[in-house]
Amino acid sequence: MNYIKSLTQQRLCLMLAVYIGLFLNGAVLFRRLEDYLEHFTARNGIFAVIELFGSVLATFCVLRLLSLFGRRPWQILATLIVIVSAAASYYMTFMNVVIGYGIIASVMTTDIDLSKEVVGQGFILWTVATSLPPLFFIWSNRCRYTLLRQLRTRGQRVRHVAVVLMAGLLVWAPIRVMEQQQKKIEKATGVDMPSYGGVVANSYLPSNWLSALGLYAWAQVDESSDYKSLINPAKKFTYNAPGNALDDTYVVFIIGETTRWDHMGILGYERETTPKLAQEKNLVAFRGYSCDTATKLSLRCMFVREGGADDNPQRTLKEQNVFAVLKQLGFSSDLFAMQSEMWFYSNTMADNIAYREQIGAEPRNRGKNVDDMLLLNEMSVSLKEHEKGKHLLILHTKGSHYSYYQRYTRDFAKWQPECVGINKYCSKQELINAYDNSVLYVDTFISQVLDQLRDKKAIVFYAADHGESINEQEHLHGTPRKLAPPEQFRVPMMVWMSDKYLENPANADAFAHLKQQAEMKVPRRHVELYDTIMGCLGYTSPNGGINENNNWCHNPNTAKGVIKSQ
Repeated sequence: MNYIKSLTQQRLCLMLAVYIGLFLNGAVLFRRLEDYLEHFTARNGIFAVIELFGSVLATFCVLRLLSLFGRRPWQILATLIVIVSAAASYYMTFMNVVIGYGIIASVMTTDIDLSKEVVGQGFILWTVATSLPPLFFIWSNRCRYTLLRQLRTRGQRVRHVAVVLMAGLLVWAPIRVMEQQQKKIEKATGVDMPSYGGVVANSYLPSNWLSALGLYAWAQVDESSDYKSLINPAKKFTYNAPGNALDDTYVVFIIGETTRWDHMGILGYERETTPKLAQEKNLVAFRGYSCDTATKLSLRCMFVREGGADDNPQRTLKEQNVFAVLKQLGFSSDLFAMQSEMWFYSNTMADNIAYREQIGAEPRNRGKNVDDMLLLNEMSVSLKEHEKGKHLLILHTKGSHYSYYQRYTRDFAKWQPECVGINKYCSKQELINAYDNSVLYVDTFISQVLDQLRDKKAIVFYAADHGESINEQEHLHGTPRKLAPPEQFRVPMMVWMSDKYLENPANADAFAHLKQQAEMKVPRRHVELYDTIMGCLGYTSPNGGINENNNWCHNPNTAKGVIKSQ
């Protein structure tokens, strides 16, 4: 005990660095080193050594720099680093989740309902058990010699600064050298590879969550500027409506959550996960690709013009979205959501916004499960209140968000055995069974949305925000997009037009073109949604407000694009 009480802060920092760098990062180190050894070369051997020592030295630098603030602030900050790192290591160890900006943004969102669903008993026990040993050393040590105190003499100042600088140099220099070597390989082979330094920073604690938290904080500051300061396409460009053809039209956009196109029967999956949608004669479905891998990030880039969000990790917004544009062009609008991305909802300029807690508090919904089906009641009320049309509805669903079995009712548990409970170990097949059951529920939900519009002049769009990893190596989503596996980008994208909407020759021609593209399996992208929504509604823009190359309804074989309404 006396030894613990007399530890120098430098030695304590080193002990904590070893604990976090090697133990909490253990699963990541093991997976990466195993891969290096399996494909062993001299270069991979160097990578292994760099990461093994770098994970410790980088943590030591952070902890040692924090000691500049004094003993008590250091104890508090070191405690936070230990607890957050321990919590993050649970998902890194058991789910192989890469902790990046998307994960931090999801954790920091107001939507705690979805966040708490992945916090179970196993997570709590792991976090407590792995945090207690280092916290004991942090708070039991009574050494008064903080770095600030030790720097009083010139010799001590030089020695301790040199230690920190040397540790930082030993982390930065090898990574820099290997990045230069990698660039030479890229130049010789023509293969674009992710930054080695970026991969390492996103792989290990605590640099992964600290850098992501920094980006998140910067994004919040960046977003704090007035939304009106964003470029407004409605004012920058001219949008011509197709006469009075939109006066009695209803537009519905369903924002899906985590649903993948390669798990939809309508798009070739071997299981019939979309039996109702497969029977819709006025529906076309595409294999789509998301612009990012987390809800908050995708919502930034999927509804603005291509380039309307920066290509940086936080997807900084530069322009207003298509829903705000439609509002300024005369549409009334309502937004109903099973999530709570309030920053996005307010940016749509919707007349009425109701999110999960509000909807669940409605007397008609008391005692009911708070799931996507509750959106149907809100939609029904909205349609009755806007009987004349020219009305936009935005429905933000929970879709297939983990944990999957909570997304559907028991009568949709078609594929068994399913993964039930977030604390129970589930095989890959059990996870897939539960996921596919959730897709079956999505199929029914969308079908019931269409049922409310069959007697109206209506067009419905659907796009999921991102995909999901479900395999032995990786789970969930939110992986930094430069590192993310392809399944996290696979999203279904669909367009449905009612019979009354198709009575217009322009719309019928557009639908025929959509159907032809779907039959040819033309892939579609999130960044095409803005131009497609505007184009399929019949809007034209003589000065570039619509990129016809991104407009799915634009038929280049027609003399003047989409035929004008008659």
